[in-house]
Amino acid sequence: MPKMSGVLLQTRERGKEFLHKAGTIILLAVVVVWALSNLPPGVAPGSSDSLIGRIGSAIAPILKPAGFGTWQAAAALVFGAVAKELIVGTLGVLYGTGGMGLAGAIQANWTPLSAYAFLVMSLVYMPCVATTVAIRRETGSRAWTAFAVVYPLVLAWVLAVIIYQFGSLLGLA
Repeated sequence: MPKMSGVLLQTRERGKEFLHKAGTIILLAVVVVWALSNLPPGVAPGSSDSLIGRIGSAIAPILKPAGFGTWQAAAALVFGAVAKELIVGTLGVLYGTGGMGLAGAIQANWTPLSAYAFLVMSLVYMPCVATTVAIRRETGSRAWTAFAVVYPLVLAWVLAVIIYQFGSLLGLA
């Protein structure tokens, strides 16, 4: 039978290790998002003409039926594939949430219905890169790894579209 002190000590150590590793990855990724939002030189920071804006703009039309077909939302989902926590950081950088904060920026740019659809999409859409690598390593199969990425991605899109379109029919948009 494990002792409570041992369990607490292990939990504390593992928690510190996770926060250190995850925090480092998230910080580096947000710096990359910021850099991509300021490149190429001469574009307005965080604009659709930036590199991250171009990436998001290429994907945004696919997300339009789900109610959040903006380049910012698309770019946040792209970086969320690295780690789901990056979705919030990416939106914060792209909306330049100075005084009003991210919640205010989302309220100004999204309807509640599109925000709910985005939440469903971001929660279901695909495992992060680390999980995908672990699936590949554990299964030894590219086919199962592809299935583990594609199936939840399609399911998330379908669910988000259903939520947004059904909500729109009910007059919630």
